[in-house]
Amino acid sequence: MKRNNFHLLFYFIKKDIRTRFAGSGLGLLWTLLIPVVQILLFWFVFSGIMKSRPYANTSMPYIYFLLSSFFFWLAFSEGVMKASSSIIENAEMVKKISFPVILLPITAITSSYLLNLGGFLLFLFVYSLSTSFSPLFVMVLPVLLLQFLFSLGLGLLLAALMPYVRDLSQLLSYFIQGMFFVSPIIYSLEAIPDRFKIIFSLNPLTYFVSSYHTILLFRKIPDLTFLGIICLLSLGAIAGGLFIFDKLRSGFADVL
Repeated sequence: MKRNNFHLLFYFIKKDIRTRFAGSGLGLLWTLLIPVVQILLFWFVFSGIMKSRPYANTSMPYIYFLLSSFFFWLAFSEGVMKASSSIIENAEMVKKISFPVILLPITAITSSYLLNLGGFLLFLFVYSLSTSFSPLFVMVLPVLLLQFLFSLGLGLLLAALMPYVRDLSQLLSYFIQGMFFVSPIIYSLEAIPDRFKIIFSLNPLTYFVSSYHTILLFRKIPDLTFLGIICLLSLGAIAGGLFIFDKLRSGFADVL
């Protein structure tokens, strides 16, 4: 990417973050308040009412289990949703101004990850104080980077297709919601009946979420098979997303 494009990307990211909270009295605080409400709701239902324990042989608080991957899920879901509509929402700019259009979905993904990173860092700080900090926590970074690439690849693919197939926007929110409930975010893989585990194994997010659990909760290096799958998923997604975006971008102005 050319240096000027980096400056333009930085400008787009700042503008996107400001636009998301324009007119809001609490501003960036909403990036914490909304997830906190969701987290408390899940905690109340699964821990308070259902008395769920993430793992049978441990006394691990459910709230730690939930927080260890929840903000990363939000970054993925928000980023992909916003990236998918980024070309359509900026239709006039795409049609009238010559600039690298690919920066629009990249901006949406990057902004979502930056906004949700603060919530995770706050959790990590409190978690480390209440337990202890482990050097293995840095292993989260490569897994998060691979998740970012996976999100970006999927975002590019959807952003390229959406101007041509507008009905995708109606289906995407349900698809993303389905991915949430068939990944081990609010319940562990251990709690899933064996006959349903095949469904979870088909969800790419299962491998990312399970790796976060292994690193943060069990303080171990993730399973090498899972890491291998994560690498293949991320590289495949970014390669496929870039290829499709490059093939379809020349027709954006005609269909918008």
